[in-house]
Amino acid sequence: MFKAPKEIGGAGNPGFQKIVSINAYQNVYYEFVNNSLRKIGKLGYDKKNFVISTLDAKDFISSIVETSVNIPPEDLRDAIELKAYDDLGLDQAVEYIIQYIEVPSLKNEKMRSFHVFVADPKVVEEVFEPAIQQVKYIDYIYPKPYLIQNIYERDILEAYGVHGYLYFQKEDAFLALFRDGEYIYSKSLRYSFENIYERFCELYGERVDEDAFYSMLQIEGLKTSNFEYQDHLMKLFSEVFLYINDILIYAKRAFEIEKIDMFYTGSETGPIRGLNEYAYTHLGIESDDFDFNYEISAMEGYIDQFHYLGILEAFKDMEGEESPNFTLFFRPPPFVVRKSGQFIIATTATIVLALSLPVYNFTYDSYVKITIDKLKKEEKQLNKLVTSIKNEIGTLQKQKSSILAKIKAENDLFEKKRKILTAIYNKKVNYPMKAKTIVSFGNDMSKFGVKVTKITDDDDTFTLSLFSNSEKKITRFIKYLTDTYERKIHTDIDKIYKDKKSGIYHGDLKVTIL
Repeated sequence: MFKAPKEIGGAGNPGFQKIVSINAYQNVYYEFVNNSLRKIGKLGYDKKNFVISTLDAKDFISSIVETSVNIPPEDLRDAIELKAYDDLGLDQAVEYIIQYIEVPSLKNEKMRSFHVFVADPKVVEEVFEPAIQQVKYIDYIYPKPYLIQNIYERDILEAYGVHGYLYFQKEDAFLALFRDGEYIYSKSLRYSFENIYERFCELYGERVDEDAFYSMLQIEGLKTSNFEYQDHLMKLFSEVFLYINDILIYAKRAFEIEKIDMFYTGSETGPIRGLNEYAYTHLGIESDDFDFNYEISAMEGYIDQFHYLGILEAFKDMEGEESPNFTLFFRPPPFVVRKSGQFIIATTATIVLALSLPVYNFTYDSYVKITIDKLKKEEKQLNKLVTSIKNEIGTLQKQKSSILAKIKAENDLFEKKRKILTAIYNKKVNYPMKAKTIVSFGNDMSKFGVKVTKITDDDDTFTLSLFSNSEKKITRFIKYLTDTYERKIHTDIDKIYKDKKSGIYHGDLKVTIL
């Protein structure tokens, strides 16, 4: 099993003393040092900290795109981004954050496949702005479900078969699937803890204390001692797993999954008692807690799994590997690389040279003027290019709108013709079939001394209002229909009653044509 290094500094990560893990949604922070994870109450700026966080599944899009194997490495990012904009229907006016990783198992002679993760920069800025006010930079912001792969890379679980992960948070929940230890799919779910609480109040018929409800889930889970709550919790989580089952049906079909071998459930506050039994009952999949031993010491009780998983990913990044990264908040570059640092160094050198060689001032001034003129010319050319590109994009958008309008018109015409043909078919085929069936039933009724007062028709179901001077005649007639038209019709009658005045027996027989 994986053992986290006790010392962060080293050849692969020189200068870093701590890893700081941020949950920007709940304003919860941890620092990792000496193989120990400790909660901290406040963030602070320190360039010797390696700072990481995660983006919830609801705030990014995950999909697979394909590109040609012939695309050179220097053009690969541009090709993937263009394909993502096209396949996912992204707004051309927004410059999304697009990260990707290759899917080696899907590569063939002609195409390469990539998992792409797409986030809106405005959403990222809004989520992390409070934390940035304190910490100033974040080295990596990972797409949360992707981090689960570390469980397999560190041999915590065997990378064999298909595994599902269900994780609940206060503002989000997600389902993720991994095949042989590789990420294949994730989806944000509408049943966050907040939504579960609101739905529970609807079922219960009145609002309950929100903090008490969350405390009940954390301590008692779905097996609460409050009998008034128990029935509503059972109904609520049955809805949750029916919804999850629909998603799994889609995922199995989309990713050619024959079966899911294991299912893991958990939440940011810890395992939920009884949740695995619900998963097994409604999904038919063996389930266990999403709560693993990462051999990292903790200074308190339960810690959100993704603080551990983020730290494992951070070690890979400090050693030179590259992970999907949504960060917009980069650490300041070294002094000599910054423009201000370059300016100070250049100014100092200029003064020294000016004191020793006065003629240098004139030469340097000429050089600066030439450089400025050159940059101004380049700026004009770039402005022209930008204007041209914007005009071309506008033209393409208009063409797109025109094409979409034509497609809609064709679809409307097609739908109109389809309805006409359906109506013609019903009149030519269905109606004669129903008439033939009624005639056949009429002949059968005469054999048994049964008559009908009224026939009603609702799609493929007839309701025959029968009457006879004997109850046995009606029952024999129904038995005859069932035996004669076996597998062709279905019969159903609520009751047979006798009219006290006339002595006649009546009953409404429903006949459904299969």
